[in-house]
Amino acid sequence: MPEVTGCIDAYFTAADGVTQLRNHAQSYPLKIAKTFPFGGGQLGVYVMDASPGIIAGDRYELTWRFGEDTNVHVTNQSYTKVHPSHKTGWDVPRPSAQLQKLELRQGAYVEYMPEPLMLYQAASFRSETAVELEPGSSLVLSEIVCPGRTHRGERFHYARYQNALSVRRDGELIFSARQRVEPQLETPRSMARWDLYTHLGTLYLFSDSADARLVDGLRERLNGFVPAAAADSELYYGVSLTYKHGLAVSILGYRVGDVQELLDEAWRYIRTEAFGKEVLRVPK
Repeated sequence: MPEVTGCIDAYFTAADGVTQLRNHAQSYPLKIAKTFPFGGGQLGVYVMDASPGIIAGDRYELTWRFGEDTNVHVTNQSYTKVHPSHKTGWDVPRPSAQLQKLELRQGAYVEYMPEPLMLYQAASFRSETAVELEPGSSLVLSEIVCPGRTHRGERFHYARYQNALSVRRDGELIFSARQRVEPQLETPRSMARWDLYTHLGTLYLFSDSADARLVDGLRERLNGFVPAAAADSELYYGVSLTYKHGLAVSILGYRVGDVQELLDEAWRYIRTEAFGKEVLRVPK
């Protein structure tokens, strides 16, 4: 098990409709670069990685605690880059990991939307996210996984990608998902990729507002959406309710920009239709 090489522990509070970062601790190379006041009392939070990315053997731990009625948007400044975990001359592989924990108190509204994950050749990476919700809280959570540096010919050249997400509401497990992809294994049981698609995008909403009406409206909105590069875009996607208090949007595509556009459209619809919030354009 790799040692912790970077961490963030942040706590947010709200007063008079305005959210603030009350206190936080961090260790290199991770840091909260800056916070911005967004419209409607929302606080924008940007995470920075001062290193070239997640290096072999790294273990990042991020803990986010959102107090009652907080209103926060969390993202990072660039792609999460996972470097090779296997190199010539190493006796054993040195996998890397990122562990995230999100705690939302009653009335908290959180958008946790990092930039895409880039898996370099020979990378071995494990991602685990644990969410604890109180009744009345809402979480929008998204992720995009890239198959490698496609401009350099890296398509599913990484060694292993593992992803686990668990969501509990008032102590009850309401959602669990696990994924393991090992493209270099050539056995009938190994899932190396997503059919012929290369990029995977997901967006979840966990909230009392996630219902059949919202799912139907979201499907209609996405079906009518035309990406900027419509001439040669090809996306495969679906929207569905989860077991309890949630909905999921899954998207497959060939380019990160196309997947990002459709996820952003789903996010905008959820903000405006489910929560009555204005459309947010996050500065980069």
